[in-house]
Amino acid sequence: MPRMVILDGNSLANRAFYALPPLTTADGRPTNVLHGFLTMLFRLEQEQHPDYWVVAFDKTKATVRIEQYAGYKAQRKETPEGLRPQFDYLKEILTEMDVPMLELAGYEADDLIAAITKQAEAQGMEIQIYTGDKDALQLISPRTTVFLTKKGISEVEPYDETALWERYQLRPHQIIDLKGLMGDTSDNIPGVPGIGEKTALKLLWEFETVEGVLANVDKVSGKKVQSNLKEYTDQAILSKKLATMLTEVPIGFSCDDFVHRRSIAAKVLPVLQKYDLKSVTRLWQERHKDDEEIPGGSPEEVLENWPERVLTEEEWLMQIEQWQSKNIPLTLACRYEGTGLQGGRWLEWGVAAQGETFTLIREEASEKVCEAWLQLMGSERVPKTLADSKTVALLLANEGISLKRSVLDLSLASYLIQSSRPKFAPLDLVKEYFPTQPAFRNVAEEAAALAQVAPKFEKEIHFLGLARLLHEVEEPLSLVLAQVERHGIGIDSEQLKVFGEGISLTLRELEQEIYALAEETFNINSPKQLGTILFEKLGLPTAKKTKTGYSTDAETLEELRNAHPVVAKILDYRQLNKLMSTYVNGLLAQAKEGRIHTTFQQTVTTTGRLSSTEPNLQNIPIRLEQGRQLRKVFHPTEPGWVLLSADYSQIELRILAHYSQDPLLCESFSLGQDVHTRTAAEVFGISLNEVTSDMRRSAKAVNFGLVYGLTEFGLSRDLGIPRKESKFYIEQYFKRYGGVKRYLEDVVTQAKKEGQVRTLLNRLRRIPELLHSNRVKRQFGERIAMNTPVQGTAADIMKLAMLKVAEGLAPYRAAMLLQVHDELLLQVAPEDLEKVAHMLKDKMENAFTLSVPMTVECKVGTNWYDMQPFKPID
Repeated sequence: MPRMVILDGNSLANRAFYALPPLTTADGRPTNVLHGFLTMLFRLEQEQHPDYWVVAFDKTKATVRIEQYAGYKAQRKETPEGLRPQFDYLKEILTEMDVPMLELAGYEADDLIAAITKQAEAQGMEIQIYTGDKDALQLISPRTTVFLTKKGISEVEPYDETALWERYQLRPHQIIDLKGLMGDTSDNIPGVPGIGEKTALKLLWEFETVEGVLANVDKVSGKKVQSNLKEYTDQAILSKKLATMLTEVPIGFSCDDFVHRRSIAAKVLPVLQKYDLKSVTRLWQERHKDDEEIPGGSPEEVLENWPERVLTEEEWLMQIEQWQSKNIPLTLACRYEGTGLQGGRWLEWGVAAQGETFTLIREEASEKVCEAWLQLMGSERVPKTLADSKTVALLLANEGISLKRSVLDLSLASYLIQSSRPKFAPLDLVKEYFPTQPAFRNVAEEAAALAQVAPKFEKEIHFLGLARLLHEVEEPLSLVLAQVERHGIGIDSEQLKVFGEGISLTLRELEQEIYALAEETFNINSPKQLGTILFEKLGLPTAKKTKTGYSTDAETLEELRNAHPVVAKILDYRQLNKLMSTYVNGLLAQAKEGRIHTTFQQTVTTTGRLSSTEPNLQNIPIRLEQGRQLRKVFHPTEPGWVLLSADYSQIELRILAHYSQDPLLCESFSLGQDVHTRTAAEVFGISLNEVTSDMRRSAKAVNFGLVYGLTEFGLSRDLGIPRKESKFYIEQYFKRYGGVKRYLEDVVTQAKKEGQVRTLLNRLRRIPELLHSNRVKRQFGERIAMNTPVQGTAADIMKLAMLKVAEGLAPYRAAMLLQVHDELLLQVAPEDLEKVAHMLKDKMENAFTLSVPMTVECKVGTNWYDMQPFKPID
């Protein structure tokens, strides 16, 4: 018996949208419906082997039923922003897969399903209907089974005549009678007031149909039910009619239109890749692995086009000379050894060039070949594609070779395309376009695979307008960072040990103070014991609970800081404990020959800011004096030199002024006023001279909190003031700074339309949270939209400044040591201090032109703590 599979497109898409978390393409388009629907479709294709299949969609509103009853589906909310476009995406994919679709203006998918079912039954087919709508149960017959989705669409429950009887003790034709009596809130079918499913079933068990119930209304038990049936007779008949699927629709179709055809890989794979459906692509390829035609679908087949050549010493020298003289583009992969890249040593190079691959093994290559190879690596004219240019630059620097800028860095390209990606290893980069790529068998295969995906990354980078940011900022910066990492910063290990002893003493004192306030000893580092002390013994308000007990995380304790003196002590204890374990002990373990070499990460933050690891020198806790004191152990690596720092003054507020063009904010910066004092004066309606330190502190909290989506609650918590007072601050601020308010509203509105935001340098941040069904997640997305253009632009400007400063340092006895937030730290010989400070200030202040001036404040000192203001002579 031929089998027909019918899918209710709208029902399944809706259920997939709400069941799956928000997923997006690289350019921010929502795709959770595509993942859910196609996964189900592929599973059905494999399990059911349909001879015919079709997806039915609603095309417009159900005008046929609305003509019968104006309130039909009137209560339905607008289609969510994240769902609406996915119907078009889904239809595009189904078209390329040759999956038949049917839709008709004025009619619902339900009616089309009923019409197809009627015709398929007449032709002797077995029919399977997949939907989340119980209305379809009326179509059950000896030939037709309805599969209702549950738990999203990953599981279905089959209903044939037997299963329907066991569930409701009804026949399929009675489903419309059930709806006629009890109505359907999802479709706004009114039914009879006061009659729910339980009552309706009892009535149908006794009288079979709506008409039978109404004809025997005097026999119905319950005066209220009797009364309602008499009063709403017409409404019951109408409701039954509304629930009845129409089997006659004004559209010509034949079941032959729905013949199942095998999809063609050449059509399907590009559209799946277009929507970044990696897991779906893998599933599709698995389902079609035995097909004769999957051109280019298998990474193994692709790599067969790049045969490996094994060369003798003479051939290697000739090959290297040819690549160099003809400037042949090379794609490179590298294996290396060494615990730290500052001392790393390359072991093997994989090379892909002109359709061939090569492996250069250090231990097997002659000295001549290695020398020629390093000369090639130092050539500025030979274009090179790498997965991670900073690592290669460090390895080559250990050989005395400088990697030049003619590089395509695929990890940085991938990061700019989608900054929230967690991993950028070579295999991860290749899997973005070849999802089934297994682990590389060797370094040559890795190079060949990277060569395959490189043009795809370049095409995407240009399409998204990110080429300048990649080639003029991120790639050259990676080479600067390699120099900074390799140089390191000086550290005094003996002083660090003494510092650690002082912290240990303070920690013991804090322990005793905490025990005294708690009136008992306990393990301060145990969340469970701490929660018992705070919330049961001391009776502090419970913020939230976890599976294991009370939450005592930093956010919870900060909210309780003013509730009891012990909380502040615990927070100080935690900071000092972290200072001791992470920094004192950590730095002592990582110090090498009097220096610390941090690693700067370009692909970790979603805003574009650099991060620092092993050790993290950007997060030294400086709220406590002892945290600030830790900076004393950092000093220049050259005897007699000094440290020179330059810090952008309020760069994010200046960028906010540029974006918003708020007249008051712009005027403050143009006049060189203290922006927080000016804000306080505007909010409180007083002169600048009348602003107190508390007023300025409040204004500062508002200024810096705005671009992070500051709320009344957040400001109340941060300042320790009543909610009413914090509400006053924020309302008064937006009254005076209307331009800022408009900008923040506009940027969120635009982000919701586009699903993304950009910085002034065009850096892209996708925000799928804006389309999330959860309100809290959507609000988080709105805060991201407000914050990212400002914070991301600040990161971009700092990167531009680093490039300009690195170039400006060439003539001087000086070196760049660290970048921390809005600060650059250099070391310089005293005789060059004036010139370097002047250059540093000039390059940073003019790195990028805003509509308000940027200012940089310099400091000088023998260590990173004892820094004094320094103003270079103009």
